[in-house]
Order: sequence, then C-alpha cells, then structure tokens
Amino acid sequence: MEIIIYILIVITVVAVIIYIINQVKLAHKIALKDTTLDNIEEKLKKHKLIGGRHKRTNKKNPPIV
Repeated sequence: MEIIIYILIVITVVAVIIYIINQVKLAHKIALKDTTLDNIEEKLKKHKLIGGRHKRTNKKNPPIV
C-alpha cells in the first residue's frame, strides 16, 4: 500500500515540474515577441477587448476612437 502512495506522490511531483517548465517556456516565448504598446493595442482592438472599429463600419469614415 505504501508503494502506491509513493508512486502517486512521484507522479504528482513530475506533473507539477512539467507544468512549471511549460509555463516558463510560454512566458519566455511571449517575452521575446515584439511587445510595443501600439502592437498590443492593435491586437486588443482586433479581439474587441478595447474599443475599436467594428468590422461593418464605413472604412472611408471610421469612427474616432
């Protein structure tokens, strides 16, 4: 019975270590991207997280944001 408990603890520790390594890799990948404020704002506008042009607006006369 003790062997099963030890195996479960080892599996849990390995899973946590893999999760932490993946998070560090993801953070490093995001940090390497071009993160100027203008690019971030454009991406947020595209995903409608901040105010921006709607797709159906008149492109010749876009609203002032």
